[in-house]
Amino acid sequence: MENFDEMSKGFDTDRRIRRAEIIADKIRRHIIADKSKYAIEYGCGTGLIGFKLADDFKSLLFVDSSRGMISQVEQKIKDLGNTNASALCCDLMEHTTKELRADYIFSSLVLHHIIDTEHALSRFYETLSDDGHLLIVDVDEEDGSFHAKYPDFDGHNGFNHDILINLALKAGFKAATAKTFFHDSKIFNGKENPYSLFILDAAK
Repeated sequence: MENFDEMSKGFDTDRRIRRAEIIADKIRRHIIADKSKYAIEYGCGTGLIGFKLADDFKSLLFVDSSRGMISQVEQKIKDLGNTNASALCCDLMEHTTKELRADYIFSSLVLHHIIDTEHALSRFYETLSDDGHLLIVDVDEEDGSFHAKYPDFDGHNGFNHDILINLALKAGFKAATAKTFFHDSKIFNGKENPYSLFILDAAK
């Protein structure tokens, strides 16, 4: 299983940085240009995506359950002087955070790590303001090769779009769409394993 506290120290590889730029650009296309909005990035990691989007919002709260990741984000906020950004070490899936509210919640490559997808979507729905949007980037349904490096991985092998959309609607969202936008591959044991990413846009 991945140890995200340990991974945080060398997380910002060139490959991840390039992919984050593409993901951030895709998320931005689903954001209505209005700098009065509040946003949360859930499972922010070291903030590779969120820092590219921070200026699009009045404020951005980086949230992650890994103390190591949040420490990296806090240092970046200090170094970059982002006055509209803050960080919180918290697992929204387990802890009640009724004081948190956002117009946008976005998350990348996180949902497949959460076993109870329905619960996750419900928590996101509860945290969003009225007319808010949930923007999730994750892996299309695959054969398990995406996590071949971690044989004890117990999350989801990607998602079927229709099933995820139906789960979002069941959680209360009034509309949801999903579309694949990115193709790449991961190499493990000399074998190239292709994968693709989609974006889910669910409106409250």
